Amino acid sequence: MKLDLGNNAYDILNDWHPNAAKEELTAQLTKQVLVEKEQLPKLLSREDLKERWEMNSRQSVHQVATRPDFPAPILTFNHGKTLLYLETEIQIFEVNHPWLITMSARLSYSHWILHNVIN
Repeated sequence: MKLDLGNNAYDILNDWHPNAAKEELTAQLTKQVLVEKEQLPKLLSREDLKERWEMNSRQSVHQVATRPDFPAPILTFNHGKTLLYLETEIQIFEVNHPWLITMSARLSYSHWILHNVIN
């Protein structure tokens, strides 16, 4: 939203005291903030995924995140060091890879691999 000062530019930008123009604009922007906050999606970092999946290391999360079917980050910042994923896409990934969700599920999956694939 572009800040529309209209005829109140002087009252808003040059007058350092509280005034009616500032109160009106602040009220409008506060309403806009509430609308924008409701529309924000839930984003998860790799640290959030580590906690969510009960993993012990960042490397474990990195190994999962480098899979070709893992969702792409929706947002990156901190010069590409911090990646954020859309929670809904992570939920889709979890539905299709249920053995990753908990430590006990990963252990059961490793036993299944040992008995059905390796042996």
